[in-house]
Amino acid sequence: MSKRPHDDDDDDEDDYMSDKILAVAAKVAAPQFLNPRRRDLPPPPPTVPTEKARKVIEIEQREQGLSTAITSDNKGFQLLKKMGYKEGSKLGANQKNGLIEPISITIHPSRSGLGEQSERKEKVRIKEETKTKYNQQIQSTYQDHLKEKYYLKRLRIDIAKCQSICERLDKEKFNLEENALWKNHVQDKLEDNDDDEEIEDDDMESQLKTLTNYLREKHLYCIWCGQTFETLDELENTCPGNERDLH
Repeated sequence: MSKRPHDDDDDDEDDYMSDKILAVAAKVAAPQFLNPRRRDLPPPPPTVPTEKARKVIEIEQREQGLSTAITSDNKGFQLLKKMGYKEGSKLGANQKNGLIEPISITIHPSRSGLGEQSERKEKVRIKEETKTKYNQQIQSTYQDHLKEKYYLKRLRIDIAKCQSICERLDKEKFNLEENALWKNHVQDKLEDNDDDEEIEDDDMESQLKTLTNYLREKHLYCIWCGQTFETLDELENTCPGNERDLH
């Protein structure tokens, strides 16, 4: 049987089930090729250097000129040498107060007057100072309010403690059934007062003072020491005084 001419070409082609074809197919079907986000991005185009702006060039040249000292070839420097100037010495009639370096210049960026910048800085300074004082005042007012609130709370606790001890000692020592000092007069004022007026600190302080004096005189008891003394002399010699701050 004769062989057709194109059969030779078919034998040269790879079989679709060959390892070579399968390897290429697996490479193309990889996740990085299927997912567009995972494909390798092309390299960015080369950046073309842009010309510097005129303003930037002016600033660079000015800074370079200001930072570079004049050379001995400068005509101004030669004139100074003829007048007796020595390199590194001070300028001026008085060598003690003379200048070694030239006066530095300050660039005025805006077109406003020369005093505009200082006036603006002064306004900003005054504004910041006012804001700081206001914040300090608020903080101080708040702290004073907390201190007063804590002081009143401590007064109420001390009064209640004194009333409880006074009632217990009166019943044990004098067999009393009732005493005006046992009742909280400040609470009675709050209940009898129809208006929402605050009770002054003096009322509570005076009530506490009355209770502590009564306990010291009648029962030889100091609320701040927390103990009962045998004699009045022992109380006066041992106890620092009838105040919390003294203990």
